[in-house]
Amino acid sequence: MRLGNAGLGLWVGGAVAATLALAGCSSGGEDLSPPKISSVVAERDVVDGKAKLTSTIIVKFDRDWELADTNLPFPSLFEIKAPQADGSTKRILMRTAERSETNSRLVTLTVNDLVPEGATLLMQKKAFDRKASGTISQEIASDLDEASVVLASQALVVGNDVFYDAPVTAPVTDADRDAAVQRGLLEAHMRARPGGGSESLGAALAVFDGIPAAVVPSPKLRAAIAGLTGTFAEPAITSLMTSDNCTSRPVAKVAFEVPEGNEALVARVTFLRGARVISVNPFAEGERFEYLMPILAHEAVHCDTEDGIAEEIAATAFDGFLYLQLLAVDPELAAARTRVARELNIDAVAMINSGQRYPESIGILPSPGVDAVLPLTNNASKSFAELVANAYRGLPNAPTPAETVATAYTSLLAAAIGVELKNPFDLAYLDELLSLAVDGGVFANAIVAFDLVPEG
Repeated sequence: MRLGNAGLGLWVGGAVAATLALAGCSSGGEDLSPPKISSVVAERDVVDGKAKLTSTIIVKFDRDWELADTNLPFPSLFEIKAPQADGSTKRILMRTAERSETNSRLVTLTVNDLVPEGATLLMQKKAFDRKASGTISQEIASDLDEASVVLASQALVVGNDVFYDAPVTAPVTDADRDAAVQRGLLEAHMRARPGGGSESLGAALAVFDGIPAAVVPSPKLRAAIAGLTGTFAEPAITSLMTSDNCTSRPVAKVAFEVPEGNEALVARVTFLRGARVISVNPFAEGERFEYLMPILAHEAVHCDTEDGIAEEIAATAFDGFLYLQLLAVDPELAAARTRVARELNIDAVAMINSGQRYPESIGILPSPGVDAVLPLTNNASKSFAELVANAYRGLPNAPTPAETVATAYTSLLAAAIGVELKNPFDLAYLDELLSLAVDGGVFANAIVAFDLVPEG
């Protein structure tokens, strides 16, 4: 705290006063103490919508000052002490340092690092007096905290040794085909949601009871459709069960049957007299109905007969985003090693390790600092989008018309976070949308559920 002249409020004799006045005149009013740093603000660099692993730092001083002739490079007069998530401290040196040409109180620094909130900027006092020693310092305000710096700069690795092991097929039991049992499981799931599912419980059970068994014979699949109630994927229910879709017909059938043309697929949409048929592979019948919810949310996106890689990436991103929400309701979903569960879990890890604009969150495009989206495996995909695209190599890599359900999903997510609605098949937009839309608690739960730790 700077003290004013009030501290000299004593009666002094005229001679002493004159002496003080002369001393004041002889000094010329110069302040030989170094200036103080008023503020330091660090911000991660973003170029063309892509986050970088570099930062720009704006330093403001409390007054004008002149740089002493130190014969040292200006950037070498600064350094940062940055706390690390493991409790250690990292020393960060400057890449560049420039004084403003119009405001001598401003200095712009750049570093080849991300700077966390609470780091400290140190500046050598010899910048102001070449004979001085020591430093002045100021805490840094940043757009990233310590955890975000870790998440934004490297991949996370699954701690479970059997996570990527070959899956098993879930056995089918009588309970899987029992309507009362599946309705009860649906009700339990809805009650387990945040808020106890009070707003959507009745609606979900009404949907379950209203789905014709002739159209959806499996009560488990009826539960999976009804379970979309109260989620961003709820528009899938209307699209599937009514004529409010691009075919102007309700779905002809949703059933456990081998997908036409590819028996390895989990599910596929085909057409019967203009209406959609969703075939879910019989190997999925023994899975929990929660695993089938993302699958049906995905397939509901496909309404017209045109398909492309971008559409499949978007549809898979939507099912992955929904799965993360389901995982927050029951983290035990991450432990299963059945076929559908394993696929959803692997996609979820890939989504966590992706993110072009906000790599500290989830995403679908490559994150800086991530060489492989599934580290410690033989899969070389660098992003969620690349992982999905590799699974659909036979599809055209060309734009396809926007699908109504995909637009409806996007509209709900965009409205929830207050961003503009754009084409869901614009992958850069979708990457940023999902990064911003994911709830922090949902994201943190997934990291714990998958036992994820930094690769480094």
